[in-house]
Amino acid sequence: MITRKFALLIAMFLLNFDSSAHSDAPIKWIDKTWEVRYMLFVWDQDTFKYAMDSARKLNKRQTVSGVEIFALEGRELFTQTNYIPIPGKKTIVTALIPFDKMGQPDSSSLVHGNWVARRDTLNALLLIDQSNPTNKPYYLADWSLGIPGDWSFSPAVCAGFDSCRYSDDWGLSDVFGGFGCREWTAQLYSWERPYIDVTSYDPDGPFIGEFVGWSRFTDPPKPVIGLQGKTWLCLHECPNGEKSGVIKDIKAWTKKHGFPMPERPPKQPLYPNADYLDDIHEFKD
Repeated sequence: MITRKFALLIAMFLLNFDSSAHSDAPIKWIDKTWEVRYMLFVWDQDTFKYAMDSARKLNKRQTVSGVEIFALEGRELFTQTNYIPIPGKKTIVTALIPFDKMGQPDSSSLVHGNWVARRDTLNALLLIDQSNPTNKPYYLADWSLGIPGDWSFSPAVCAGFDSCRYSDDWGLSDVFGGFGCREWTAQLYSWERPYIDVTSYDPDGPFIGEFVGWSRFTDPPKPVIGLQGKTWLCLHECPNGEKSGVIKDIKAWTKKHGFPMPERPPKQPLYPNADYLDDIHEFKD
């Protein structure tokens, strides 16, 4: 069921495009080597359907609150999705976009087009159709430079709503979860962690929320796992060529691969803005 709060957060996410900063001037690009090896978009089945419907409607209308958006919603381009059903819980949906070092995505993961990914000066990660360069780009995610004073979770690829996830008034964990791009990136960068655990822990039980995962070309492959209710899943880069899907016995699975058992973090989000206020103030001074 889609709540009013969820619909409001979707609207906040769409407004994250910052159309006013882009609409009256051409987009300026950052001329740097493309670093992202893949992006992994994750939803439950209900939010996936809602996100796709919202993307199509937005792209058709091309305005938010009467203001023309600078970029279209990239989720409308996704052509390949993986559905992982879980008994008694919502099905998890993933969409993977692999990139080469030139920023060109795997053609099978998107609708037909001569696509290339680039980052603009406002740190939006956008897809451009090189066959039609005058057309609007498609928004995928944000390139986050993190918080002054702590670089353990930056730079990172973040969903538009991650800027809300780490704010003081975040209270929608029942929809999006407490796990986001900072938690992903800290685990990605940690040499000590053999996998990335994407579980969101809620008073009503653990689940896999909505987020965007990623990796660089310089990062070794890491399995992506998460707990949906009482069922552990491997979502991506499963070890030893295993297919994504249900992990029948997490203790046997971790023992088999020489991994430690997953542990619940002390809080979520693990890296809220409130923990870094001193660094932010010192940086501004």
